[in-house]
Parts: sequence; C-alpha cells; structure tokens
Amino acid sequence: MLSILTNPTDLEFVKQFTTDDFVYVSLNYKHPDLKRIMPWAGTNHGTEGLVQTFIDVGRYWTTDDFQIQDSFENENGAAVFGTFTYTSTILGKTVTSPFAVLARGNNGKLSYVQFMEDTFATVRSFREGGEYLIKANPDRSEISV
Repeated sequence: MLSILTNPTDLEFVKQFTTDDFVYVSLNYKHPDLKRIMPWAGTNHGTEGLVQTFIDVGRYWTTDDFQIQDSFENENGAAVFGTFTYTSTILGKTVTSPFAVLARGNNGKLSYVQFMEDTFATVRSFREGGEYLIKANPDRSEISV
C-alpha cells in the first residue's frame, strides 16, 4: 500500500498494486451531502476512484505535512495511522487531522482500502460563513459552531 503513495495520481502505476475488483471507501459508505462537498466521498469501485481521490485532494488542498505514525500488518491486511495538514486552495484555511487506513489484500494486491479522517475539520476548511446549531447532548443543551 505504501508503494502507491510514491505516484498515487498515475492510474497505470496504481493499477499494478490493485485487483480488478478493487473497492475504495473514502470517509463513509454513502453520504450524498458530503459527496457534494467532497466528490470522492463514499464507496468507489475500481482503481480509478482511488486515483481520482488523490487528484482531487491535490486540487482542493495543498498538503503542508503528511506523516505516517504507525502501521500494522497481518495475513488479512494492514492498517496505517498518521496525521496530515492541509490548506484549502480557495479559502486558505489550514487544518490538521489524524487519519486511518484499513487495507485488505488478495494474492499480493490491494482489494479493499478504507480511509478515515476528521471530516468535520476538513470540511470546515471550505466553510466561508454561517453557523451550525448542534443539539447532541441528551441534556438538550445547544451549541453553535
């Protein structure tokens, strides 16, 4: 999986590391509103979805920092954990988020990758104005963010 990071926007390069039935889940399985903000969000079938994510992320943000902090492997796959700092290209807002990647393999190639981050933080790097009224606490208190 880490080999892909050396050239993640080259489809032919990335295809050598993925199976024909490769599935990439970015941030969630299906969330139409989030997909309007981040077109790569959701379940993507085929290597093209993974590559397009790297292309789009490079268009929406500049990567200021990307660090892998730890990784684990077993016979069923691997997990990678780290942090990144992005600055949104339109508003110039900087955000730092942890990330986690789950990868599954088949015959030495990736068959499934799931990527998670602090989506609340990354989406806020695109927010120009307005408030969210949050009602999450069972005591019925409200907060504005």
